[in-house]
This record gives sequence, C-alpha cells and structure tokens, in this order.
Amino acid sequence: MKPTARLACPLALFLAFSSVKGQLAEEYHTWTNTSGRTVEATLISVDAVAKTLKIKTKDGREFDVGISTLSAADFEYAKTRYAAMKAAPPAAAPVAMPAAAPATPAAPATAATPTTPAPAAPKGKAAPAAPKKPAPPRPAFVINPIAKFKAPAANDYLSGIQKVRPRLIQNAAGWAAIKGQIAADPALTKLLDVLKASGEELLKDPELNRINGEIRGTVSEGSRAIYRMGLLAALHYGDGDLKWKDRAVRELLLLCDKTNFRDWHPVEAQAVADMVIAVTLGYDWFRDGLTAPQATEIRTFLEQKGVDALIAHLNEEPPPPTAFGTAPGASETAKKKADPKKAKGKPDKAEEAPVNSEQMAIASALLLTAIGFADEAPDMAKKCANEGAKFFGEGIQRFAPGGVWPEGMAAGDAVMDYASMVIQSLRSASGKDLGLSVLEGIPQFGVARLHLYGPTGKPFNYGDSAENAGSRPWVATWLCGLHGNPGIPAVAAGAKMPVASSYFGQTGHFMYYNPHAAGDGTPDAMEFAMPGGIAAAVRSGWAKDALYVAVKGGDNRDLHGQLDIGSFVLEAGGVRWGLELGAESDRAPGFEVKPGADRTKRYELFVEGTAGQNTISFGDNQEMDARAGVLLGQSTPEQGLAVVDMTKAYDKVAKDVHRGVMVMRGTAPYLVIQDDLSVKNSKNLVWSMMTKAEIAPDGASAVLTLGGKKLLATIVSPKGATFSAGDPPEPANEQMRTVGKDKDGKGEGVKILQATVPDAKGEVSLCITFTTAEAAPAHTHTPIAAWVKKK
Repeated sequence: MKPTARLACPLALFLAFSSVKGQLAEEYHTWTNTSGRTVEATLISVDAVAKTLKIKTKDGREFDVGISTLSAADFEYAKTRYAAMKAAPPAAAPVAMPAAAPATPAAPATAATPTTPAPAAPKGKAAPAAPKKPAPPRPAFVINPIAKFKAPAANDYLSGIQKVRPRLIQNAAGWAAIKGQIAADPALTKLLDVLKASGEELLKDPELNRINGEIRGTVSEGSRAIYRMGLLAALHYGDGDLKWKDRAVRELLLLCDKTNFRDWHPVEAQAVADMVIAVTLGYDWFRDGLTAPQATEIRTFLEQKGVDALIAHLNEEPPPPTAFGTAPGASETAKKKADPKKAKGKPDKAEEAPVNSEQMAIASALLLTAIGFADEAPDMAKKCANEGAKFFGEGIQRFAPGGVWPEGMAAGDAVMDYASMVIQSLRSASGKDLGLSVLEGIPQFGVARLHLYGPTGKPFNYGDSAENAGSRPWVATWLCGLHGNPGIPAVAAGAKMPVASSYFGQTGHFMYYNPHAAGDGTPDAMEFAMPGGIAAAVRSGWAKDALYVAVKGGDNRDLHGQLDIGSFVLEAGGVRWGLELGAESDRAPGFEVKPGADRTKRYELFVEGTAGQNTISFGDNQEMDARAGVLLGQSTPEQGLAVVDMTKAYDKVAKDVHRGVMVMRGTAPYLVIQDDLSVKNSKNLVWSMMTKAEIAPDGASAVLTLGGKKLLATIVSPKGATFSAGDPPEPANEQMRTVGKDKDGKGEGVKILQATVPDAKGEVSLCITFTTAEAAPAHTHTPIAAWVKKK
C-alpha cells in the first residue's frame, strides 16, 4: 500500500508524541503488510524520523515496520492502541532513539550476518561471560543486493526534503528524543557531562582561523571545524544553554570570513571537503542565529571556496581562481589536469580505477550540501547533487559484499563516517534513505569491523593504514541503531576531549545514541569469511591471549593501495607477531599517485610493493590490475577457516593460487597458514612475515621471541623448505621510513621471517603452523581443496 493523502493528517497526530511509551498490558495483534505477510505481535513504540513502528512477537523478537506498509485496518488499530499507550502511565524503560530503525523496513526477516555458523565454546576454555547489559534483539531487515541496486540520481537526493531546520543528521524530533533520554540513561548522562567539560574548554579557546603552510593527512581546520560544530550542536540541543549557540554562530561566521579564512586550502581536496561539511552542518543547526545578510554571505563563500573547488577535484581539474583568496603562488598551486594518455601502470579504459576514499569524502560533502541547501540555494544544491551522485552511488557499492573497504580499515571508517552523514540526513530530512542503509555491504560493515580487530585490540591495518590509525567508532554506534549490535561493547563515556580534536569524537556517540549501542552485543561467530569479500578472520576465542589471523584479498587497481593480496596479521598470547607495516612516508618519491599517472615508482618502495607484505613472492611485484576475494569460510566447534583466491595476482608465474588460514581450537590451539599453487616455471618461492620479534631459524622451524613470549613456527610441507631471518632494505633517501634498523641501530626494528621453497615448480603446497606451546602441533597436511568437508 503506497502512502496516500488519507494518511497525512492522522499520521501527523500519530507521530506527534512518538517518543512516548506508556505502561500498558501487552496486547497481541495480527499485523498484515501490503505483501500479505502476517505476524502476531504487540505494539512497542513509534519512530518519528523513520516513520516506523516497533512490534514484538511472543518469543521476544522485535521488528520495525513502516507505517506506510500497514493495511488500512492495521493503521486504524495502531492509532487506537497508541492513543491508549500515551494515556497510560509512562514506562521507566528508555525510549527508542530516532536512528534505531531502517528507513525502508520490510516484513520480518533474518538480518544478514557472516555465513559461518556460531561455534561452540572452545574445549578447555570457558564460554564468554554473559553481557552485563544485553543490547536488544537485532531488528529484522532485508538486504538490498548489489545486483538489484540502481544508484540514485541527483534528483533522488533532493526529492522530499522538508523545508524545516534542523534537518541534517537529526531533525528537531530526533534531537528532542535524545534529550528526553538523558535523565533516564546514566550512560548518556555521563556522556553529556563529558561533552560539557569538553565544551567549557572550547569556550576558552579562540575561534578557528586559517593556518598557513601545507596540510598533511586528515588533520586540518576543516576536520577541527567538524568537531566544534558537532560538539556545540550536541550541547545546544542536549543542554540548552545559549552560550553554546552563541559560540557556534561566531565560529560559523569566521569560517566564512575572508579576513579570517582567505580560502580553505583549495588544492587539498580532503581539507576542503571537511570544511564544506562543517559549514553546512553549522548553517543547518544554527540557522536561526544568523541574520539574512550573514546567511547570504555564508552561502556565497561556501559555494566559491568550497563547492566549486570540490567539483573541480572530482573532474580532475584545477580549482577555479575564485576558490583562492589570492592568486595561487609558489606555496600553493592549482593541480594540473592528468595526462589522458595511457601511462605505465594505469588501468585500461575498461578497467578504470575505482572510486576512492577521497572521492567519497568529496561526494558526501556535496550531497550533504545539496540536502542542506535544497530550499535556500536550489541552484547550488542541484549542482552539488549532480556531481556528488556520480561518485557516491558507485563508491558506496565498494563495501559489498562483506562490508570491507578495499583501501584499508581506517579509510573504510572514514568513508562510512561521511556516508552516514548523508544517509542519516536523508532519513531525517525526507524520511527515506533511498535504500542505502540496507544496501549490501552496509549492514555487514559493523560485523566486519568487529572481526577485523584482533584480540590485542589492534586493527587489521592493511593498505596504507597505520596500526594506530585513528578510527571513527561512532560509526559503529550509528550502524547499531540501524542493524542491531553485532557484538560490540556498550557505548561508554571517555575522557574529556582536547580542544584540538578532529571529527565528531564522542559527540558522534551522543548524536547517534540508540538502545542497541547502549547495551553489550554478543557475536554470532568467531570467524568472519564472506565469499567474495575483501578480508577474512579466524580466531581461537575472544580472550586477549587468543590466537588470531586476519587475511585479505583486495584490489590492486586502487591508486593508493598496496600490492598486498594475501597479506595477513597474526596474534597469539596477547602479542601481534605478524605485522602490517602501514604506509610509506608520504614524502617518499613516487608515493603520491594522481589519476592517470604511472604507479610503478610507488611500488618500487618496499612498504608499498609486494616485498613489504606478508604474502608470497617470486621476486617481483604482484600484478597491478589484480583483484582477489574470499573464496569460502567454515566454522565448527573444532576449527575455523577461510580461503582467499590469489590467482590473478600471480597469473604470469603461477595458476590456481590459494591462501588458506585455519585455527584449530581445543586444549592446545594452533594456527595454520597454507599456500597451494601451481608454478609454471622453476622459481624460488619466498613466503614473508614482517615482525618485531627476534627470529631464531632452524631449518623447517623458527622460534620468535618478543616481550618475554615465544611463538613456534613450523613448516609442515613441502620437504626442503626452510626458514631464514631477513632485514628490510635501508631507505634510499631521507624521506623514506627506516623500517628496519640503520647502521647506528636506529629505526623501527622490523625483521622478516622468510620461508623459501627453492626451485619451486608444478604443484606446491607450503603449509606453516604457529603455536605458543613448546612443541609443534601434530598437524596433518591436507590440500586446501579438501579443507571443507562435504555434507
């Protein structure tokens, strides 16, 4: 049943008090949706933003159902029932947060989670302790498969935008619902106290101003402006003291004051995107504090210094002169358009480089601007929507199918942070999100994020991500509200945030707060291995000393990626033994690659090429156009495993190249990493693992020692393969990292555990086990093709 005019007036009254839930005896009703599906359940609550109602079945399962999908009889029943609930005494339990339900719910269905079954507790280990405060049951939703997804057009993002403010991320009802939770939820109360303390420190600090010099990384005036606008908005709507609004308006005006900011560093796309987001959010949240001339000046400055520069970056053109406060000089010059001629290392036209994280940041900033200014600056909004839609719809599909962003976890967190602002703003501004929140890959992101952090708490930092790279955990809070808690701990307030903070920080947890994030989740499985996905992980348990391996496939076409298909991290006994090196210094020659440029110099750098990865090599880099994915995964009480198909990365020297990782559970757990392949010609096959441990090789075994702990590595197959210890090459110039140690003993101290199969030819199976026990496990070598037992 499509929404009709008959729903308009009663629906407005129906939603007016949607944050209220009364104490009323449960009454079960048979609900019928427009598809004819029925379910017997009791009405729990109504979500004002998503225009959904929450129902609960007799067995305790909860579902979110769109009001527009109700039959006429159910709609009338819901109105009557809800009126009785409002008249009853208020319940003590917290109300549902606005972001808790999908924008396009369907009839009850099973939420998409990893395909591997949940394993039993490992033998000899206690089962995980029950959560102290369990999160609610996960809501039902239906995944929108990529195969059936049509990227939204520009007009889709502008359709149905309500001409009211605030409307970005949270509308008035959303902010009110959060504020209504504060007194009833101690965790949220404490979180607000932290925000207040952080806000008081901010009030003592000067407003932001433009810093001269080079912008490096993601820390810029723009990222700090996002932090300030988010914090002041949360305090304005959550606390109400006028001082927060007054400061926010002053910040906003100065961000767009040509004497304070002559420009927003127009040649730095990331810095501009962040500033555009900060100004757009601030304009929406504090519009009523601006005079008409001030609002006009902000819109003009935003378009000239921000929007036009971002559109130029998307089109690989120099920013226009109006984006600069002064004519570009020696210290800051416009980028030249990339040479359209085919360059060595550049993908063919049919294999163009995929949308990257920087382009997603730009596209998200433009779409957020389109939603924010659809009424007051329709021409600018349409321009933003037209350009942003070209990249956003294509880029968001890169999370499919497993929820893992190919460029790295830190990049994935950043992309999801930007995308969440767009998707949540669509929900709050128009009541729909174009199916983006349930698009294949988005619901899986929270599950993948959970599994790709090891027992030590460190992420699988593949690609150009550092081991301590800043993550954006509030993204998980937002996702919990949409898809339920996949197994993360409840949101808890941290320490007071420094004035120089970037992005939302704890403010993100506050503005996205919901019951699913407010309670502890329970993981469905120890393994994560989704066929076709980018990465997989296996572990012996959830304790800090558990054994763990995460391995990746990947897409070597990414301009800012590494040639690292098959790379892994390995943990055991509370130590990360197998390291991902992260990125080379961005000052190293060849590190930065522009679209259409030659990438070969980048991959001559040890850290970026195949030699610096935990994978196999025949002395050369992997193929630059290779793609690889997870082939399969399986989990049983006794073991967990995953297999990655790496064939395309080595197609000139080998065929049928598969890397399998396995954990054997039990009283003496151990790990297996195995590579099965067919080598075309006789070549030395070298297996590598970067580590900071001391390495003592002894033929087919090696003992690694680090922090007083030991790890025993053993080559099970083939005969004749041996271990050795190597060192990373010394940097070729001062701009590069010293990954190992230099002649003076300075550097990062990384060493390389290598296993060599001399003169490998034909069918080869290199099988290596790892254990913290004194003796090697009695592992029986089996070809990867026989790992999965047929039913």
